[in-house]
Amino acid sequence: MKHIISVKGPTVRGPIDTFRVQWNMGNPCNYSCEYCPPILHNGSKPWLNKIDYINTIEQISSHYNASSKRVDYELIGGEVTVIPGFEDIIRKISEYNTNSVVYSNASRTIKWWSKAKQYLDGVVLTYHPLTQHRDHFTNVLKEIMHDVTISINIAGIGGKVEDLGDYAEYLRSLFKDCSKNPSSNISICVKTMYKKQLNGYDKQQYFYDYTQQELDVLNRPGIVQTETTEKPNNDWMTEIKYSDGSVKYVQSHQLVTERLNNFYKMKCHLGYESINIDPLGEVYGSWCGSVSYGNIKDITDWNLANSYTTCPHQFCNNISDTSITKTV
Repeated sequence: MKHIISVKGPTVRGPIDTFRVQWNMGNPCNYSCEYCPPILHNGSKPWLNKIDYINTIEQISSHYNASSKRVDYELIGGEVTVIPGFEDIIRKISEYNTNSVVYSNASRTIKWWSKAKQYLDGVVLTYHPLTQHRDHFTNVLKEIMHDVTISINIAGIGGKVEDLGDYAEYLRSLFKDCSKNPSSNISICVKTMYKKQLNGYDKQQYFYDYTQQELDVLNRPGIVQTETTEKPNNDWMTEIKYSDGSVKYVQSHQLVTERLNNFYKMKCHLGYESINIDPLGEVYGSWCGSVSYGNIKDITDWNLANSYTTCPHQFCNNISDTSITKTV
């Protein structure tokens, strides 16, 4: 029976040598979604001072720029766009010729997005059907679609999944003639909602009792082949190699939904190609917390990893962690 021998995400497969910093900047959020655990939105982990963010960006960017690596910052929360002075933070990132990707619910005003987009390289926007107005979400996309690389997630609410699948296809049609985000490359997917297991690494359970028809919608790839594309664009997908020599390309969320996330005892390259920073400023090689490097206020040498880590978990359930390189 064939088995996985390597996993490589788009960060290491692309033409540019990059180092990813995924930063959970805090958990205050202006939404309180029923499928989101309170610990992810209740404000119990407040934002740091703006100067702490900026000082850390200067240190990390200077270090990796000197080693000819481009730093890609992924800023998540909570809802990071409501951080006081957030525009100054993303402006600082842009000054170092590094990239910023912001994870957001797109709730800020159109005026705010029209100003912020000049400092953003990418956004991952999530539409929350029980909280947001669909028209506002659509209008935010129209405002930034020609300037910023976009990925779109739609929360798969039980009983609404098929309608949300139609909305996803409508959004895809908006990008038909968009050179910045061509239809063949933009990821738009209705996401499976799981019961969060924040302290465990077992198979996740669905939050809703999905029907088979809904599961079919949820399992659709976010990047789809178009009539004018001879083959799907794999540049932003994760590559899986099997013991029989076959190769499969999937989006990171598909590793979880298709149960391809068992990397137990494989060599994980955490710390070599990415780090994670939590709301308190603690630095880890991945969100599973297998390796800790200390706090941003104490680290003086950002060349952190000196060996691979053998995966101790039965399942890798964090979408970001799944795309870190793994080898046998």
